[in-house]
This record gives sequence, structure tokens and C-alpha cells, in this order.
Amino acid sequence: MDKEAANVKQEISPRKGIIHLILVHSYLTFFYAIILGLIFDLLMPTKIFNNPIFQYVGILMIMGGTMIIYWAQWSSRKAQKIYTNNVSVEAFQYGAYKYLRSPTYIGLFIMTMGLGFVIDSLFSVIFVMIAHLITKFVSQKQEEKILIKKYGQIYIDYKKKVKNWL
Repeated sequence: MDKEAANVKQEISPRKGIIHLILVHSYLTFFYAIILGLIFDLLMPTKIFNNPIFQYVGILMIMGGTMIIYWAQWSSRKAQKIYTNNVSVEAFQYGAYKYLRSPTYIGLFIMTMGLGFVIDSLFSVIFVMIAHLITKFVSQKQEEKILIKKYGQIYIDYKKKVKNWL
């Protein structure tokens, strides 16, 4: 491959690990939402989720969200091992990604929403919803652009098959 072709390929190819960096920013967005919510609750206390049912639902949401995140990470690692040389739509539809296009983001949303219920923090719940919108319309869009650049029509076909929930 000549030098010019290598430069073009480098411009088109996303940096290795950039998607993980986007994921880290998403995790931090949800973390800051909880922290900011707690600060607001200290300044303006509200006790809207003090019914024990919210505590139980919150615990279930934390566990469910954690399991979705774990399933997504496991699916991703397993698919990389199976489809290392042959990238196809099936590679994207492995495990959790067969049902959800962005299971990690959905798991994060469910988990942090549940945490807001458990700690009885109205503002954390509000900020988690805002964090979800930021993640959906900023982080996920960036990630999808990178995946389209990297995989082209294969990823576009996957997007048509598997909808993005929430």
C-alpha cells in the first residue's frame, strides 16, 4: 500500500478505542447527573420517593441495569472473538445487540434511575433523564458515525434491523 492510500485509510478509520472513550464520557454524564441531583436535593429537599415501593423498584432497576450492561459488554467481547475476520450484520446482532442497538446506554439509564429512587432524590431522577437525552443525541450519534465510517453498509443494515430503544 502506498503512502497516500495509507493516509486516506487513516483519515477514514476511526482511532482505536474512541468508542470506549465515548462510553466513558457517557458513564461520567450519568455519574454527574446523580451528584448534581444530590447537591440540588441538599439545597431544596424533597421527599417524593420515600415510599418503600420506590426503594424496591429502585433496587430491581439497579440490578437489572447492571445485568444489561454486563450482558452488553460480554456480548461485545464474545462477538469480537467470533467475528474477528468476517464482519457481518450478524456480528452486530450478537447477544444483547440482537435486541438493543445501544444496550450499555439503556442499562446505564435504568441503573442510575433506580439509584435516584433508592436515594430518594427527585433531582437525580430529573438529571438522569437529562443525561439520557444528552447521551442519546450526542454520544450515541458520535458512536454511530464512527461505526458507519468503519463498517459502512453492514452497520447501516444493522441499524435498519435493530431499533434504538428509549
